[in-house]
Amino acid sequence: MFNLKAPLLLDGATGTNLIKAGMPSGVCVEQWLLDNPQTIVALQKAYVDAGSNVVTAPTFEANRYKLSQHGLGDKVADFNKRLVALSREAVGDRAAVAGNIAPTGIFVEPFGDETFDGLCEIFREQAFALRDAGVDYIACETFMSLTEARAALLAAKETGLPVTVTMTVDENGKTLSGGDVLACFVTLAAMGAAAVGLNCSTGPEIVLNAISGIAQHVAVPLIAKPNAGLPEKTGGFSISPEDFAQFAPKFYEQGVGILGGCCGTEPSYIASLHQSMDRASFKPLCDKDGALCEGVRDFIAACEKQPFFISEENLDFSHKIHCDSDLADNLLDLEGENCAARIVIANADDAHEFGMNAYLANVPVILLGYDLEALGEALKLYQGRAMLDSKSDVPHDGLEELSHRYGAIII
Repeated sequence: MFNLKAPLLLDGATGTNLIKAGMPSGVCVEQWLLDNPQTIVALQKAYVDAGSNVVTAPTFEANRYKLSQHGLGDKVADFNKRLVALSREAVGDRAAVAGNIAPTGIFVEPFGDETFDGLCEIFREQAFALRDAGVDYIACETFMSLTEARAALLAAKETGLPVTVTMTVDENGKTLSGGDVLACFVTLAAMGAAAVGLNCSTGPEIVLNAISGIAQHVAVPLIAKPNAGLPEKTGGFSISPEDFAQFAPKFYEQGVGILGGCCGTEPSYIASLHQSMDRASFKPLCDKDGALCEGVRDFIAACEKQPFFISEENLDFSHKIHCDSDLADNLLDLEGENCAARIVIANADDAHEFGMNAYLANVPVILLGYDLEALGEALKLYQGRAMLDSKSDVPHDGLEELSHRYGAIII
């Protein structure tokens, strides 16, 4: 599905259309849909009639954490199964069904009380419920931080299904946690996302600007699923279906081949987008970042706030840092164009200490390990794309497995 030879058309908004159809505020959306099933069935039928190749099952907040806020935390498997079945009823074999996973808003250590593993478990439970419900792939949408996006991707990948991840940005083109779009995309693509992109945000122009120039650095398809502009006092949104559709050729020029709509878009928007997509010319622009090439390589590492364009030939390995009481200060002190933080991970305590302080690093991170499990823990807790020192005293096949799971670059 994501080996694009032609553009793929997603559906439009769910939530704003449910409100328009009479859904009260403050209710559990998933419960309301199960009590009013024909609302979603009719909407998704309309999207397929308008040209959608994919509809998104209305499982946006059908995870344990969000459902628990309505006293329904034990309904994850049941609700996901029944909601996916409604989407299947709506589209039959005319379109694929994506299972939707959304952010929880939970803050993990060191900024909150939840552990990263605990967050992953919330997403894992829903991801497997969606797999068992029979979705074609899992769409992680509207993520505001790389931390939650990584947790959702790691969990959903365990199902064996393709997983896409889209984030949302503000008017400055940054994620709501201050993340850089290219840095996030590079990290998620390296971790195995089938496609990455942006959804929601404040409209197609913001999304277009934020995603421009990125396709050449990311070796997976790009997604754009923007809002219909901003909401207006009349209850509508600021961009018409016709104006919304005019962005399709512009997205194609930037290598974006998967299009759809978010808040405020209706079947009429998807119909206009479908017509515009038929007229436009799409040429995939995605490329590799050099990390898997032989010999001297140029590639991209990343933390959440920025990407690092690296020439392996010029990389400075001299800064060897131990995970002791000086770790935070040592990370803050490092700077320079070719500088990297070479972190020694000897045991589980080192991995945890690094994970709690990794956000302080303003340079690329190289991990040198002496224990494979601890090295994996450190990679899991680093919210970016790290490098692995090939001189680590661990089995090389284990190093390659960690590289594959977490998107790390072996140097």
